[in-house]
Amino acid sequence: MADQIGDFIDQLLEPHNHISLYLDPLSVASTDDTLSHPGLSLAQPESLVRLILGIDTLQPRLIRTLLEKLPEFIGDEEEAKEHLGETKTWVKVLRQLRWLDYIVDSSELTEKLLEALGFVPPDMQSEIIAALPDIVSDADGGQVSRVLALMLKEAPELTLPILETLGSLECSPALLLDARNSIVTHLVSAEPLDLPVMIKFLLQSGPADSSPATIQRIRRRLDMDSILLVSRQPSKSSTAHTNNDGQAPDVLIFDVITTSLRTHKHLRDAWLKIISTDEDKIGPQTTLDIVVLLVLHQVSTYTKRVESVLRAKIDTVSSGAVAYTPMVMDSVVSRFPAVFAAHFPALLSVSSWLVRTSPLGSQGARVASAMLVAAFSTMGMLQRQEI
Repeated sequence: MADQIGDFIDQLLEPHNHISLYLDPLSVASTDDTLSHPGLSLAQPESLVRLILGIDTLQPRLIRTLLEKLPEFIGDEEEAKEHLGETKTWVKVLRQLRWLDYIVDSSELTEKLLEALGFVPPDMQSEIIAALPDIVSDADGGQVSRVLALMLKEAPELTLPILETLGSLECSPALLLDARNSIVTHLVSAEPLDLPVMIKFLLQSGPADSSPATIQRIRRRLDMDSILLVSRQPSKSSTAHTNNDGQAPDVLIFDVITTSLRTHKHLRDAWLKIISTDEDKIGPQTTLDIVVLLVLHQVSTYTKRVESVLRAKIDTVSSGAVAYTPMVMDSVVSRFPAVFAAHFPALLSVSSWLVRTSPLGSQGARVASAMLVAAFSTMGMLQRQEI
């Protein structure tokens, strides 16, 4: 009987242009019974396919049928464009498989999804990868993670969905290390809007004892000036270099770093120690370090330690390799006004501390003046009034 019903379902789903009928929620006609007994109506109507997936004897065959039909939906993008707002058929298919109460053969489902990743186009790959945590069972998470870690090396354009999915799966330490190494390799060439997710994964996915090495690699490979340059290049799309909220990549990157520092003490300790012992010349890492110092200065238990580090950097003779000179501070604040506007209370606090504790005309006083002048010149009316 199950085979006969399965054959009938296959026939229903066979016409390519009819399958959406069975993927959309059913509409239940109102009758006298449903009007007098509201409990008889469906609170959240399901599709016919979803309802059949709840039947154990029919589920495995229906899943095979749906996933084997994915190649037929390649090219549906053009049809979806003609009908604005219409969901692509293969997206509807993936929705049917999400959050199932029970999966009869989870290993086969996982195998079929991973197999599909090998032959579908990038946009479909991205949707499948994003849906994996809601579809596969916990027991298959390791297999999925291994495949995604390999794809991270071979398909950098899928970095965002892969990292978001890896963050939702159980990953072995060795696999995480492999993924982190791949991310570091791609930091220089990554799209600016991909970098916040990459930096977040690097800072928050590793063990505490690896944080100093991770921070050093970020400081050496994350060139904020290059990111700023790319972000300011003209583009056909006005939103090509901003996220959906209109925020630029440099602001988003520092938002991620700020959140990570506020959340994880081992990151605060490691970054502050690296800055205090750094003997590198002023370079791409300087902007990162200055913003990190501002963030940490706002954490009461770190304020005195940050002031000590700043004083050592500022009081270094002007020719010193690591000196935070007035010219350096003016340049950094002027180049990244949106970033420092987001941390304006910290900038104002550090500047006020320097003015209070530095003799008139000293290096510290000149650095404070340079920061405030740069902020006044590049920020909005609110910050100018504060200054």
